[in-house]
Amino acid sequence: MSTPDVKTEKLVRVYESKKRRPIIGAPKITLVVAVDNLDLEIPQGELFGLLGPNGAGKTTTVKMLSTLLTPTSGRAWIRGLDVTRDSQKVRKIVNMVAGGERMLYYRLTGRENLNYFAELYDVPSSQVTRRVNDVLRRVGLEERADEEVEKYSKGMKQRLQIARGLINDPQVLFLDEPTIGLDVDIAKELRAFIRKQLVEEQGKTVLLTTHYLAEAEELCDRAAFIFKGKIAAQGSPSELSKLIVPRVTIELTIRGAAENEIRAFADHLGVKTISVESVEDDPSHFRKRAILDADSEEIIPRAFEYFHARGASVVSAGLRQPSLEDAYLKLAGK
Repeated sequence: MSTPDVKTEKLVRVYESKKRRPIIGAPKITLVVAVDNLDLEIPQGELFGLLGPNGAGKTTTVKMLSTLLTPTSGRAWIRGLDVTRDSQKVRKIVNMVAGGERMLYYRLTGRENLNYFAELYDVPSSQVTRRVNDVLRRVGLEERADEEVEKYSKGMKQRLQIARGLINDPQVLFLDEPTIGLDVDIAKELRAFIRKQLVEEQGKTVLLTTHYLAEAEELCDRAAFIFKGKIAAQGSPSELSKLIVPRVTIELTIRGAAENEIRAFADHLGVKTISVESVEDDPSHFRKRAILDADSEEIIPRAFEYFHARGASVVSAGLRQPSLEDAYLKLAGK
């Protein structure tokens, strides 16, 4: 079995929080556990999501993996290199992009920013021009490369951040809430770039942190929920959704059946009836809309058979599988 690109074992990070007493005396020191015995394995070429609310430990985890913070205890490896003992080597094969337009110099042009960061990452001088031109092309900023960054839109600044993150051709890329604060259309464009170009075309291993669950559902091969520094569950988005919320929601529109008949059908199958109501545009109240909570979609063909045998009919049937949002809300409630 090949070595995972990212691996952690019982990774812990504890902060000291100092609160000064109002009049005299030494400050009160409180220990805050930001990351608590974190175990992760991310294989090469996977887009892995770390999902959770603000303060859950996502950014602290990324900072430890990218060598910006030293773990309090536990260990972590990037492509077999220990992030503490081999930090200099790790820095050459990773990079991090944060949301919110940070890590850029606004009075420099896009090209000047990238030239500067290429030097910081020890890109050989003979390769700098080619590498800068390449990443500008990849993020679609070739035509605006020689304009000051302060003239860029939010989306352009974030694309330049991605370019900065690619300047050392990292094998592992950490994206810490990269779409935060972006307009919907710009965020959609950036997600497509991350999935298609970074992962599918370039084969990068990407760790994405986000609290936008629809974004994770769209992008991630696998994901983990993190709450108060602990992993609560992990798997593919569909596995997580079904594991935590194993039931589906079914919406039926039924013609020719009274409410009590619909509820009798639900009771007959042991299905929880959420609601039964008349269809708004049907003044005769001849059609009813029923929403049911079921174990699987197999209830749909049984509904057709059941009501047909009683002189009624199912006009339409809709199915909603549990989503990452459903799973998150259930875990958060616990």
